[in-house]
Amino acid sequence: MTSDELHDVPAQRANGLLDRRLTVLETRFDTTLTMLPNKADLSDLKAELKADIHGEAAHLSKWMAATAITMVIGFGGMILTVLSRLPHA
Repeated sequence: MTSDELHDVPAQRANGLLDRRLTVLETRFDTTLTMLPNKADLSDLKAELKADIHGEAAHLSKWMAATAITMVIGFGGMILTVLSRLPHA
């Protein structure tokens, strides 16, 4: 209900409407507060995220090492093949 609508109703009814609106807003506020995370929830989430990040970092490090080793072996093989195909002087 807007303020213009409140001007059109008698004072007694306006107070009742304002009380009802206030009750509705308080209920919404109390409901919203219970859904917000507290410090314990946030610290649990932080620990879980740290564990996930460290796990993924270890997984990516393994893939990077495997890729580097494969590239060294591949380039070594290519160099040996090129050197073996060159005519000897």
